[in-house]
Amino acid sequence: MKKHLVIIIFAFALISCATEEERSNSLVNIFLVDAPADIDALWVELLGVDVEVSSELDSSSPFSKFLEYESGIKRVDVAQLVGNQELLIGRGVVPAGRLSKMRLRLGNDNYVTKNDVRTNLTLSPQNEAGLSIDVDFPLRPGISHDIYIDFDLLKSVIQNGPTDFTFRPSLRGFSKAASGEVAGSIRPGTERAFLYAIQQNDTVTTGVNVRANGEFVFRGLEGTYTIFIIPKNNEYLPDTIRTVIVQSQQRTQLGNITLRPRQEP
Repeated sequence: MKKHLVIIIFAFALISCATEEERSNSLVNIFLVDAPADIDALWVELLGVDVEVSSELDSSSPFSKFLEYESGIKRVDVAQLVGNQELLIGRGVVPAGRLSKMRLRLGNDNYVTKNDVRTNLTLSPQNEAGLSIDVDFPLRPGISHDIYIDFDLLKSVIQNGPTDFTFRPSLRGFSKAASGEVAGSIRPGTERAFLYAIQQNDTVTTGVNVRANGEFVFRGLEGTYTIFIIPKNNEYLPDTIRTVIVQSQQRTQLGNITLRPRQEP
């Protein structure tokens, strides 16, 4: 009888410990997505991401943890992460609180290709320790949180000449739980286009995934936006969609958007 009682007490203690850990920790999943640019590919050496979590009671000494990108192949073509494509770059358990900062860490093997020409890219000295993103997302205990880093290639890779590029990464972070999406398709589905979602001074870019029949997705939005569509092919006219309302945790569908051909003079 005593033996059974000891086993029961021990099992109860294990359950209590596990429950206490779940009550105080959160699971974070960090994903990478892309807003495109007029290049063929952007290959980066992806090491992982640092996260900082501040306590709700004391933000002076945040908890810090490095979440390694665990793929055996560290090189990633960021330009492929358009439409519904995303890449899990880090996952780990952290204390509940507020996610206050992320720092994307890249290696030295970074380059851009355009018209089948490779150009090596160099990070500025201040970015070698990591690309910092200030955020403010609550992390509730016992819950898995999906956090995204949007790598805006249009702002990050600046072409100065045929083979001269400046690499100045432009990143933003957003939480899936606190934002929504806008999706649709461009017709003809084989045409490329740049799309811009503008809300006052805030601009988010995306592009068409021609491999997925012209689909596009804006992520990390909330509020009312104006969508500008700029076809890459000059034979088609730009277009504008006004008053697009996006709500948290919902996807606003724009359906098929047919590009209008320019009328020949």
